[in-house]
Amino acid sequence: MGKLAFFILIATLHVSSCLFGQQVDTARTANDLVNNILLGNGVQVGNVNFTGQKHAIGFYEDHTSQIGIEKGILLTSGNALFVVGPNKSPRSGWASDAPGDEELDAIARGKTYDAAVLEFDFVTVSENLSFQFVFASEEYLEYVGSKFNDVFAFFIEGPGIGKTNIARLPDGITPITVNTVNNELNSQHYIDNTYINTTDPFIWDVRNRKVIENKNYLQEEIPPKYNIQFDGFTTVLEARCKVVPNKIYHIKIAIADVGDGILDSGVILKGGSFSSYGDQVVKLDQHFNNDVTPKTAESKKPSLISPGQRLTRSIPKEIILGNIEFEFDEYLVPVNAKHTLTSVINEYYKKPDSKIHLVGHTDNWGSDDYNIELSRHRSEAVAHALRGLGIPESKIIIHFYGEKRPLKTNSTTEGRARNRRVELVLSY
Repeated sequence: MGKLAFFILIATLHVSSCLFGQQVDTARTANDLVNNILLGNGVQVGNVNFTGQKHAIGFYEDHTSQIGIEKGILLTSGNALFVVGPNKSPRSGWASDAPGDEELDAIARGKTYDAAVLEFDFVTVSENLSFQFVFASEEYLEYVGSKFNDVFAFFIEGPGIGKTNIARLPDGITPITVNTVNNELNSQHYIDNTYINTTDPFIWDVRNRKVIENKNYLQEEIPPKYNIQFDGFTTVLEARCKVVPNKIYHIKIAIADVGDGILDSGVILKGGSFSSYGDQVVKLDQHFNNDVTPKTAESKKPSLISPGQRLTRSIPKEIILGNIEFEFDEYLVPVNAKHTLTSVINEYYKKPDSKIHLVGHTDNWGSDDYNIELSRHRSEAVAHALRGLGIPESKIIIHFYGEKRPLKTNSTTEGRARNRRVELVLSY
């Protein structure tokens, strides 16, 4: 059993989000971002290509430089708009249902999901190439040492260089991941931004893999130190390599989730830092025609259905996960519901493409209109608990029927107690 993300539903993916000086804009093209944001002195680029969801790449700007970068390119394994602070959840994420990347699979030694890949060719005026970046993740600190070790890489290849990942610590050896840079290992490169949950009565116990009561519930809120959503991030690091001036090289900048497509990680490339310097300075030939519109993943044509081809639709299957029963005229989720909530999370994780239906009911005491509202509040209360435990909001469907669908007779105390319930059903 792994973990799941907390989703915040947003209305659109192609707008700017601005708060407390931070801005993330997912509307700009990859070609624009590379040429007008990332590129520094002494480098010429061409053939820019981005593969991934449109909302997984964006322009990042923060005049307060919370993470040491004022502006740059953000690539994330989720939704770039979720990066904007403050940090109000330890499990923020956006599962895009996008594929992973085989080369990242090899580094992670596991299956990757929701890959965002930015590639381009480049030539330099000198023998050194360098650029600066920050790696950040919602996997901190709960999943340090686990298999959910989100991965990113900067693959460079060209004359004299076989495909090499230069996303490493200053020692030039250690790859940068949640497991290699954290509060205990290589801690000089780690900055903590932990969120302490004081608002949800139940939380997910990562190590013991079950729902537990939140000991910090209703305690005084301790806000995170930095105005960014990620629970932790690295100091500003530098990637660098030796190249042959005026020769074409290729770079692949890639990030992906590992083990599931849930909690997000991101890499922010510092604006203007992709540059070249050194003792050798040459005159650059014109290698690229930048008037040509770059080929991007989002420009691909949709597949067409040939004449006579039949469409098939699968019939959804359902798993009854159980009921949560409520006290008379109450809609607070009872403490004894934690066992049912644990089973819901376990089943959902086995089938992450499924939907969870919450079906609210009441007994027959009170008016029809009152009971309809009461059943709605009960379904919403369970939905709130599940979201706080990491179930994506987009995966939860709320139903409510008041007293219309009794499970038992309403003529007895026991029967009415059984009818005051929310049914939990998994469809896939």
